[in-house]
Amino acid sequence: MAESALTGIRVVELCTGAAGPTVAKALGEYGAEVLRIESRRHPDTHRGGANEARWNKSPSFVKLHRNKKSVTLNMQTERGRALLLELIRVSDVVVENFSLGVVERWGMTYERCRAVKPDVIYISLKGLGNTGPHAHHVTWGPNLLCTFGMTYLWNHADAAQPTSEARTQHPDFMSGVAGASAVMAALLHRERTGQGQYIDGAQIEVGASLLGPYYLDYVVNGRNPRPHGNRRPGAAPHGAYPCADEPAADGGEARTDRWCVIAVESQDDWERFRAAIGEPAWCADPRFATPLARDRHVEELDALVGTWTRQYPAHEIMRRLQAAGVAAAPVQDVEDMVLHDPQYRARELFVELNEPEMGPVLSEYPPARLSETPAQIRAPAPLMGEHTDAVLRGLLHLGDADLAALRAEGVLD
Repeated sequence: MAESALTGIRVVELCTGAAGPTVAKALGEYGAEVLRIESRRHPDTHRGGANEARWNKSPSFVKLHRNKKSVTLNMQTERGRALLLELIRVSDVVVENFSLGVVERWGMTYERCRAVKPDVIYISLKGLGNTGPHAHHVTWGPNLLCTFGMTYLWNHADAAQPTSEARTQHPDFMSGVAGASAVMAALLHRERTGQGQYIDGAQIEVGASLLGPYYLDYVVNGRNPRPHGNRRPGAAPHGAYPCADEPAADGGEARTDRWCVIAVESQDDWERFRAAIGEPAWCADPRFATPLARDRHVEELDALVGTWTRQYPAHEIMRRLQAAGVAAAPVQDVEDMVLHDPQYRARELFVELNEPEMGPVLSEYPPARLSETPAQIRAPAPLMGEHTDAVLRGLLHLGDADLAALRAEGVLD
């Protein structure tokens, strides 16, 4: 097994939800030792919350916490907080993303952690950051999407009611990756200077960075963009189009309600698209001769393209248009990705992990492939408190009597 880039780096994770855990997960995949501090009294929602039967069987927890060690401490006790500071003393990075005020009540602020570990790198990754009038607001991935404008733009212009969430947690995962990059930059700085530092991250700002052109258009041109659903101004045809049923790969029932996304971004794309679909008569209609004309008559064009796509299965449309150099792809579901997509199989996107209480499960491989120090999945997600004794013995040199006394006092939660 190749050496990992972050071997020798130890991370203390004080987190809930997905954003902070994604930071620590990324660091762990590149070799860092991650100590997840958690509690049976206040279990994480991704762990399963109050449902103890799910603590070691939650798919979202498995995704977020592979390669980590679970240490259970009662942070309501003075001794539990003291033990945590001792672990921070022998670590390099602290990751936290609790609501504003939680780590302050525990006495685990950057200033306190720096007092015991002067070169510590401390990242605080909250929904709205640590400053500003709304820093104390409760946030979750979907409502953050609404706040910075993503959900608004995703809506269809004629929707009777705007959607309230996108059923995903884009800001959490995007800010987790951005946070891990910031930590790695801070580690390089520390290597050169010996100095640690504080990283103040805001999930909403990472998400907002994706919409920079829209903000700029408003500031420069005064245009407030309207919801556009699948459409892209100046590009047509551009959207999702209905397709014929698709025969099942295993000979079973045909896959129904299939769609294919097509993106014609330029006049050259349009000419290639016309040739690929056989130059039907409507392609020569003056209404569709130029990008501006197609944009003005996009509804008529979409109806004609949809009539053509209904004749063929989505994957056949993809193959035909891609062969002509036109962007096209089927709208795939999870079954398509896991069982049928040859691209994912060729790149070995999915790997099998043997979870102690779940058995074999599929998990995605880290997306960036380093040739010399590749990311590694060394261990599945930990059981609740699985590593408490081993970590306290190995790092803090506690013995059997010490651990027994701490359990009797309710410190090892």
